This record gives sequence, structure tokens and C-alpha cells, in this order.
Amino acid sequence: MKRYRIFGATLGAAVILAVAGLPAAGHAGSALWSKKLDQEVAWHRVTDVGTLLVGTEEGITSYNPESGEVAWKREDLKKIPESNLDEIKGTPFLLVAETTGKIQVKTKLHALNVLTGETVWATEQLKGATVDAVPVPQKGYVLLLTTPFASGKSEMDMIALDLATGNAVWESKFEDKVDLFKAEGSGKMFMKFDLSGHMPPAFDEDSIYFTYAGLHRYDLGTGKLVWKVPYDVTEKAIKRGNAQAIIAGGVIYTSAKGQLRAIDKATGQVKWTSKDFGGAIAEMALKGDAIYGRMGGSFYDWTKKEWDLKKPLGVVAVNGNTGEMVWRYDDAEDGITNMVILEDQGTILIADAKNLIGLDMNSQGNVKEAFKVKVEVKKKIGAGAVAGGVLKVGLGGWKALGKGGNEDPPVAISMRKNGIAVVRGKQHLVAFDPKTKEIPWSVQYQAPGVPGWAKVAMGAMTAVAYAQATSRALNTGYGTTENRWANEDRFKAIGNYQQFASQRFASAEATEQYTYVLTDVKEGDEKGAGIVGVNMDTGESDRQVMFKEKEPDYKVDEVTGRVFNVKDKKELTAFSVK
Repeated sequence: MKRYRIFGATLGAAVILAVAGLPAAGHAGSALWSKKLDQEVAWHRVTDVGTLLVGTEEGITSYNPESGEVAWKREDLKKIPESNLDEIKGTPFLLVAETTGKIQVKTKLHALNVLTGETVWATEQLKGATVDAVPVPQKGYVLLLTTPFASGKSEMDMIALDLATGNAVWESKFEDKVDLFKAEGSGKMFMKFDLSGHMPPAFDEDSIYFTYAGLHRYDLGTGKLVWKVPYDVTEKAIKRGNAQAIIAGGVIYTSAKGQLRAIDKATGQVKWTSKDFGGAIAEMALKGDAIYGRMGGSFYDWTKKEWDLKKPLGVVAVNGNTGEMVWRYDDAEDGITNMVILEDQGTILIADAKNLIGLDMNSQGNVKEAFKVKVEVKKKIGAGAVAGGVLKVGLGGWKALGKGGNEDPPVAISMRKNGIAVVRGKQHLVAFDPKTKEIPWSVQYQAPGVPGWAKVAMGAMTAVAYAQATSRALNTGYGTTENRWANEDRFKAIGNYQQFASQRFASAEATEQYTYVLTDVKEGDEKGAGIVGVNMDTGESDRQVMFKEKEPDYKVDEVTGRVFNVKDKKELTAFSVK
């Protein structure tokens, strides 16, 4: 998963992001273990199986998350930046790229067993630095995209490696130069660039479709180009300003720089191109004969290192057969969330800086607002809500939190299994019942007294919206990276991964009900920055961890409710959020 940084750290999946399987008790977070290290910590991360990886100049170490004991250590992999690691989701493989050269980059790729640290295979066949690793579940390989120069607009090579052996299945060259973006966790002196500003490719049963420089279709079995439709896709320096491609029948729908396209899957012929709607369309949905696109939103500008709100803000509907506009809504004010389609009501739910809005999907021309519910954050968390207490914040609407223009509009909506939509901003959560049009609960928290929190929180919220959009797009095609490779016989012999993965998956499925908020908390007479667990079914906060330092450097394990913090770059502490 993608992670977002604060003081050189990541926040698991979020500052406010769904977490699962937390303990039931309502007490302040307690330390499970703590240890001082000989080397300064350059980075640390929680793996998909729950272990803790720590990188220093002297190597990579994996820790048992419950006891803090060293599970394995690789002293031969020195000075590896976090951006050079890729976990292949659903497999036991941790890819570690060892790069040399500053201009003409060479790479040795190690495939490690994430549970044991052992090298399963290694290869030096890569032609430059890795800019993306794309799992291809239906073929049993991982596709590595590499570039010799790793900056700006660059040529790319592709190599498909069998995950069990590391042998090359095929090699190919990407036909057009591609815009690269500064990678998460990249250093200041020698920046790493990758494809993180683009949406991931889409698949069908025999092809992969890239939207890096237009639309390119490659054969999954041979790596040969089937056809290409070049066009400009880069919206200046913002990341993920276009939607992921949607495959439906014999047509592929894409978005780029405010325009939608329908392209014939067999021939690559452009069936239609919509008018320019004047801004980024970062999310699409296909229902019936219509394509719905969300216009604008909050995007990360990697050159300015800031989140910017791009306008116009709204939703557009176009005819999927002709590309003609059916209706357009651009009255969203000062913010917009991802789209949630309420099929039983025939509406699209969004939220802006003032209201929850339902758009009638059957509109023509002037879109009809099926409903508009003004939001008032009407509940504050009192001192008794958790063991130590959360510092109180005043009531108000979306904008009540901000000082000096630092407002807090909603960014993401996610649906709960009970039919309630939870709308999230940096420091607030609001539950909305689409059937009754009522707000069962709403909570808001004081901004934490640590620098840089707003940028990180925004990154986490857009990750939620991004996950919603890409999950829906992937489900329209043949396969997704959620396929569980561990069920295949070829991987059963590699460690105990299958057992670990199945247990962890079961735990995650059991209680997907908590979200974390970064705020100021107190324990007794002490107060400081910390995280609070909020039950998304009730809005109550019943667990917390307080960091007794001004610049916490921590990760969250979303499944177990453990928090790992690094103090003064050398002291590693694990907490249980109870």
C-alpha cells in the first residue's frame, strides 16, 4: 500500500484511515516493548504480514511485532532507501532494489522471503532503476518497469520475472517516453523518480493497458505491443490527476487532462473524445450507458510539496456510446470527495465544504439535486471518552476547525456494511444515513501541536478516496492485485506465508470498524500529540496513544492496533492501542 510521511515516517495507511481488529478494551495505549538501537533509523514500515522492517546504514532488520525480537537481519543490504522496497501483495516476496550509479543507474534486484529474510532469487537483468513493480496474478509473474535515467520524461524498459524463480518470462521496451514523479521517501540529494503520479494499469485476460503516455496495450504472454494511442496525460506536476482505465466489453474508457475517451479494445481506434471539462478527472464510474467523472479535487503537487485544490469541482455524466454530455454539476464549493453511487436511489453521493449532496443520475441537462444536507459537526469528544481524555474542540461545520484559512473540508467517503456513509476530513468524521438523510453522529478533534500534520492528513484522506476509485475500476476488468497468490501450489513451499496471510486476512475481515485520528491527547496531567481510535459504527473514541515528544515518527499496524514509534532516531517502541 502507499504510505504518507511525517518527519521522515509513514503513518501506516493513514492519519485517519480504517483499521481492523483492535482490542476491545478502552484504555490508554501501553508499551509492549522498547529497545535502543546502535544505528540511526532511516525508515521503518509495517509489512502486509504485520512484521516490522527497519532500515539503517548497516542493513535491513525484521522485528517480531509482539516481542521486539529480531526475526532476521540482512547486513549485506546496506543504505537501502525505503523507496527501493516493494512488497508484492498476496505473496511472500519483498523486492529490494540495490542501485549503483548516479546518472546511469544499474540495479540488482533481490527477492526476499518476507518472513525469513532469505534470498529466494536475485537478478541483475534490470536495465536501470525500477520505477514500478506490477504484479500479474493471472500469469504468475511480476512486471518490472525500469529506466536508465530515472528523472523527468524518460524512456522505459519492461521485464517480466517469474516470481518463483526470478527467470525472465519476456523483455520489452515501452514505446513512448513517460513523465516520472518524485517517489515517496526519496532523498533530497539524489532523488528517486517513479510512476507514482500515474494510476496503475488495468488488465483483462490476456493484456495489460497502461495510461502513462496515452493508452498502450501490451500482450501479457509476450510483452509485445498490440497497439497504442498516444496523447498527453500529464496535468503539470500533480499526482494522480487522471482516473484509472475502465474496461467494459469491447471498450476501454480513460481520462486525461479533463477529457474522457472511449477506445476500441481490439483495434485501438478512438471511438470518441469528450469535450474538455476544464480540469482533472481523477475518478470514473460506469453505470448502464453513462460514464460519470468526478471533476477536480485535492491533488499533491510534488514540485511544491503541497496539496492543492484543483477546480472546477463537481461531477459530469457523458453518454458511453457517443461521448456527448448528459449533464454536468459544478456547484460543489471549496472541496469535493470521491463519488459513492447509491444504486437503490439512483443517485451519486458527494460532499463539499458545506453539504452532503445527492445527484440524480437520471438527470438531463440541468442536473437535479436529489438531496442536499447541510453538515453541522454537533458532537465533541469529552475528557471521559478515553482513559486519558481527548482535548475538547468547539462545535461547528466543516470549516470550524481552521485557523488562518486552514479549513477542513471533507475529502473521502466510505460506505459501512450497515449502509452508513462515513465522511472524513483531516480532523473530523461525519456519519450519514442515505436512506433517512440524517446524521447519526459526527465528531471533530483539535489539530495536533506538531508541524506538518495537515499535509500528512490530507495525503491519508486522498489515499482513502484513491482506494475507493481504483477498487471500483479494477472490478470492471479481469483481474486485480487482490488475488491471493499464496493459494497457488508454487508458493506453498516458501516459508509459512500462507498460514500467516490467511490468519491476518481473517483478523482484518473480522472487525473493520476503527479509524485513527492524529490529535492532541492527555494522560493524567500530561498532554501532547497522539492518536485516537474512533469506532466508525458509533463515533465513540475508546482508545489512544500519546507520544511524549514534539515530532513523533511512527507507523500504525491497521490489523492489530499496534503502533511503532522511533524516538531520537535510535529508540524503537511498540504500543498496543487499548
